[in-house]
Amino acid sequence: MTVSADTAADLSSAARRLQELAAGIHQQGIASAAAELAQRIEQDRFHLVVVGQFKRGKTTFLNALLGEPVLPVAVLPLTSVVTLLRHGERAHGLVHFQDGRTAEIPLDRLSEFITEQGNPRNARQVAYVEVRHPSPCLAGGLTLIDTPGVASIYEHNTRATYEFLPRMDAAIFITSPEPPLTSAEMEFLRELGKQVGRVFVVMNKADTVSREHMAEILDFTRRSLPMDLPADSSQILPVSARQALEAKLSGDRSLLERSGFPAVERRIEQFLREEKKGVFRFAAGRRLLELAAELHMLMNLEIQAARMPLVELQQKIAEFDRQLELARQQREDNRVLLRAGLARLSSSLEDAARQFVETRLLQATAAAQRHFQASSTLPRRQLAAEMDRFIARTVHELFEPWRREVERQAFEEFRSLAIRFQRATNELADRVRQTAGELFGIEINPVELADELAWLEPTGYYTDPLLDWGLGNAPLLLPRPLYRRYLLKRVLKAVSEELDRNATRVACDFKRRLQKSVSDFERSLEARLDEAVHGIRQAMEAALQRHRESSLRASELAENLSRSIEQLRALSEAIRESMPELPTAA
Repeated sequence: MTVSADTAADLSSAARRLQELAAGIHQQGIASAAAELAQRIEQDRFHLVVVGQFKRGKTTFLNALLGEPVLPVAVLPLTSVVTLLRHGERAHGLVHFQDGRTAEIPLDRLSEFITEQGNPRNARQVAYVEVRHPSPCLAGGLTLIDTPGVASIYEHNTRATYEFLPRMDAAIFITSPEPPLTSAEMEFLRELGKQVGRVFVVMNKADTVSREHMAEILDFTRRSLPMDLPADSSQILPVSARQALEAKLSGDRSLLERSGFPAVERRIEQFLREEKKGVFRFAAGRRLLELAAELHMLMNLEIQAARMPLVELQQKIAEFDRQLELARQQREDNRVLLRAGLARLSSSLEDAARQFVETRLLQATAAAQRHFQASSTLPRRQLAAEMDRFIARTVHELFEPWRREVERQAFEEFRSLAIRFQRATNELADRVRQTAGELFGIEINPVELADELAWLEPTGYYTDPLLDWGLGNAPLLLPRPLYRRYLLKRVLKAVSEELDRNATRVACDFKRRLQKSVSDFERSLEARLDEAVHGIRQAMEAALQRHRESSLRASELAENLSRSIEQLRALSEAIRESMPELPTAA
C-alpha cells in the first residue's frame, strides 16, 4: 500500500490545530501530547519499540540488530531507563534529564545512566537516554527503543514502559521459552494491542531448548496471543540474539544462520520498506482522534457549565466535589482491604519459612557434620573459615530455590489482589467522570487507569562468623582436641541458628518488598485518578471564573467554545479522511 506525502502533511496540520484548540481552553496535557505527535509526523520519526518481560534478552536483541554491544547487558535485570537509538554520523550518547538538562556522554558511560547498578531507582533523575549510532538499520527516520522489562523486580521500571505506550508506533515483543508467556506478559500484550499498529513476536533464546520443545512452545504461544493483537501469529520468529551477536562480531556466517536472526532482519526490513508509513500514520491518526474526543468532551462540559446560572453551577460543582470525596474515601477503604490481603500473604510466608527450616534442619546438620569431618585436618583458623563458607553456602543453596518458588506463587497472589484494587480504582474514576456527565448532561468517555506491579530485588542471606561470639580468637588457644569439639558444637548450633535467622530475614524482606511495591502502585494509581478528573475540574473552574467576572463573559465563553467544537468536529473528520487503512501484516 502506498501512503502519500499529503497524508503526513494533513495529519501534521491536524495535530497542530488540535494543539491550538487545547491550549485555547488551557488543557495543556492534550496540547502537549498533540504537539509532540505533530513533531514526530513532521520529522517522520517512527518508533519501533522492543518490549517484553524482564530478562527475555531485549537489550541483547537490539545489540544484535546494531551488530555490536552498544547497550550494556548483565546477568541481573538491567535496563531501568527508556533508551532511544537514532542514526548519527558518530557514536555517542545524550542524557536527557527530567529537569530539561541534556549532557553528551561516550557510549562506554551508558551504564552509569540506564542501568540499575549505575543509576539505582533512577536516582540521577534521567528522563531518557538517546544513543546516536551510524548503524544502517537506524537510517530513514527509524528510532529503535529499548524499554525496561514489564513485571520487573525494580519498582519504577515497569511503569516507565507503560507510560511510553502512547509513543509507540510498532513493537517487537520479545519472549523466551523459560517460562512461556506469563500472566504479566499477557496483560501487557492486551494493552500493547490497543496502542500500536503492528506487533512482531520474537521467541528469543531458541538455542536453550531442543527443536521439539521449541515447536511445542511456539504452538502454545500462538494459541495464547490475544485475538485482536495486530500481529501475524503464524510468524513467531525463534532466534538466539546471543548467537547472532557473537556471529556478527566474529564474522561466522554459519552461526548467524543457525541463530535465526537473518529471518527477523528480513521481516523488519520488509515492514520498514512496505508497511511502515501506513502503520505510523494510522497510529498517529488514532492517537489524534483519542485526544480530539477527550477535548470535545471537555469543551462540551465547559459550555454546559458556562450556560448555567451561577448558583446552579456552584451546586453542580459542589456535588461533583462531594462525589469525588466519596470516591477517595472508597479508595481508602479498598486500600485497607488490599493491605489486609497483603498482611495475610506476608504471614503465610512467615509460616512457610518456619516449616521449611523444620524440614531441612536435620539434612543441613548432617551435611555440616560430614563436611567438618572431611575438613578436620585443616589448621584451626582455616577450619573455622572453611566452616563459615560452608554454612553461608548451605544457607544460600537451601533457601534460594525454595524462596524463588514460594515468592513466584506469592507474587501471583499479590498480582491478583492488586488487579482487584486497580479495577476498583478504575470503577471509581469512571463513576466520578460519569457523575460530571450526568450533572452537566453530556457524554463522558470512560478511562482505564492501567498500571503494572513491580517487584523489588531481595536483599540476600547473611551468616555470622563462628569465632565472633564475644570470645574473639580465644578458642584458638584451646588444645586441638578441645578446639575441634568446641568448633563442631558451634557449627551444629550455628546451622540451626542461621537457618532460623535467615528464615526470619527472608520473611521480613518479603514483607518490606511487598509494602514498598504496593505503596508505589497505590501512589501511581492515585496520581492517575487525579489525572482522570483534572481536565473535568479545570473546565468547571474556567466556567465558574467567567461567571464570577460577569454573565456576559460566561455567554461569550459558551459561544467561543461552540465555534471551537464545530472546528474540532471538522478536524476529527479530516483526521479520519487522512488516516490510511492499517496495512495487513505480511
